Amino acid sequence: MGQQPSPQTKRARTALPPGLRPLLDNLRVEDTDTPVPEEDILGLNLLHRHLADYAPQTRRAYLADWKRWASWCRSQDRTPLPADPADIALYLASAHDDHGTGPATLQRWTTTIATAHTANGHPDPTNAPPLPGLLRWLRTTKPQPRRRTSRWLTDLELTRVLAHTREESWPELVINRRDRLIMLLTRATGDGPEEILGLRTSQLTLDEERVVLTRPDQEPQVLANPLPATNWGTCLSCSLAMWRQVTDLADDSRTALRSALGAPDRLTPRGHSHTLESAPDSQAWLLRRVRRGGTVTTDRMAPKALRDLLHTHATGAGVDTTGLTAFALRPHP
Repeated sequence: MGQQPSPQTKRARTALPPGLRPLLDNLRVEDTDTPVPEEDILGLNLLHRHLADYAPQTRRAYLADWKRWASWCRSQDRTPLPADPADIALYLASAHDDHGTGPATLQRWTTTIATAHTANGHPDPTNAPPLPGLLRWLRTTKPQPRRRTSRWLTDLELTRVLAHTREESWPELVINRRDRLIMLLTRATGDGPEEILGLRTSQLTLDEERVVLTRPDQEPQVLANPLPATNWGTCLSCSLAMWRQVTDLADDSRTALRSALGAPDRLTPRGHSHTLESAPDSQAWLLRRVRRGGTVTTDRMAPKALRDLLHTHATGAGVDTTGLTAFALRPHP
């Protein structure tokens, strides 16, 4: 009989068959955070239906887990549905050993994969080797003490960071308007990157100069301004209106955006601006990737982009970036 892996090794690769272990070292690391367009995610529609009676928070977690699995499979040229048990084992072991993902999260990911297969009429791959042995090993590991890896960004620091987004020259204004809205939205809602970057254009509206957030199966939520709105640079309503001006023009045509906002003699915004027109495409991603030169794409941003933009503006504003992750933008507990 083979020697059983010891939990004290804390390496999930030891619970894999010897033939799989070398494959962990050959996994690609690039583009693993790039989201897959929802229409390209296998099994997503039937999973949506299967989760209809679940609690909203649970449903969001399952859908986010399935999208993460689909993104990893695309980056590794694997098939997410029906999945090969060996691929799932590599996915879990890599997350544990290389990214410090805890056993509870890995178990939830496994449950999500099993649920998606059931919803789509496929056998549960998580019951096939080598997954039972890996999951058994994960259950025997003691959770590592959680390290505080993210500090809270104070209101004063956030105000300084937002001031760095006030540049309205072309093409900087495109990214600045988007980033300012992202930071204020994160502060106002307390949501993480997946929730913020997963918003559709139609989900944010203005009602009497107040921002209203609508989520599926939930009552509309009026968002309070997270900072004193002394000017348009810290006003959530202004930020939404100014970014929507960019995306609406971009959806019309690239030349319309450049012509309207790139003119050298264009006046810098003064005072508050809360005008919001009907969106040309209500189901488009609200927060999108921007290429160099100010070109607004139709692609959703990757979750890691939130941390990157925070570091960029914090550095420009002279704010210490030590311990700043995307979760630093959340309101103080």
